[in-house]
Amino acid sequence: MKLLSFVKDNRVRSGVLVNDEHVADLNTSCYLMLMEKGEDEQFVERYCQAIVPPDMLSVLQAGDRGLEMVKEILEWAKKRNEVLYNINHVKLKAPLLRANMLRDFLAFKGHVEATYRRRGQPIPEEWFKIPIYYKGDPAIFYGHLEEVPWPKYSNHVDIELEIAAIIYKKGKDIDKRKAKDYILGFAIFNDFSARDIQMAEMKGLLGPAKGKDFANGLGPWIVTKDELSDIKGLGVYAKINDEIWCDTRAEDMQWTFEEMIEYVSQDEHIRPGDVFGSGTVSGCTGLDIGKSLKPNSSIELYVEKIGILKNVIVKNQ
Repeated sequence: MKLLSFVKDNRVRSGVLVNDEHVADLNTSCYLMLMEKGEDEQFVERYCQAIVPPDMLSVLQAGDRGLEMVKEILEWAKKRNEVLYNINHVKLKAPLLRANMLRDFLAFKGHVEATYRRRGQPIPEEWFKIPIYYKGDPAIFYGHLEEVPWPKYSNHVDIELEIAAIIYKKGKDIDKRKAKDYILGFAIFNDFSARDIQMAEMKGLLGPAKGKDFANGLGPWIVTKDELSDIKGLGVYAKINDEIWCDTRAEDMQWTFEEMIEYVSQDEHIRPGDVFGSGTVSGCTGLDIGKSLKPNSSIELYVEKIGILKNVIVKNQ
């Protein structure tokens, strides 16, 4: 399944992609489906609001019960064109407008090698021992075709093509052999970076903070793990203003999402709506290839089996 958020009648709604061309509103479809079965109207309204509410974070918080309802809605909606919206007639938002928590890792060895090569240093041995990450702002996600604001305090903005794993179950002290049970699915993640600010912050041995906390791209939807069980080997590319910045595969991951979950969940809960960023796919950032964004750049990120996430980064005069 492909879970998404979209705007209809000036309201953000949770939805599911139907036959790759249409969108079903989860909350409204749940109501109509159960009413068609003869359920009590007041019960139906309360039930659908609890299991598949209009915001996707709350849908994830319903866990397996919510997913089972989404599957039922998907099958029901396939036969009822009158309840579907053409995907070209709605505005997509980030599938999660707000996450519960954002953690972004450094999983791809080629990107880490390039980073330390620029510094004239070897990769620190700690990177091979633990999956290192930072925590970002969980409320600044931009979806497919949305404009992203250029931060006024930065002169050097960059992209990072990543893949995100989305969590939909609460857990603690999770063994990596069971960690996949906590993953809902995957989305394209663009870890926008104000490089000049990021570098200044990290010289002070903290951060990144303002170097990252102005924007993240997420989308165009969440592909559930029944359609995509693993990201290893997926083809990816990044295209800026029709110039290919990278065209490669997600192959050299030192750390799997299962290992990240095991590490994070030590004496700590992970929760529905947590976003785990993979870190930059090797070579898929301007910093690695000596390029940087210009104001009003068009950004297109592609990940095989997920799709395309496009944005324009706009600098106000």
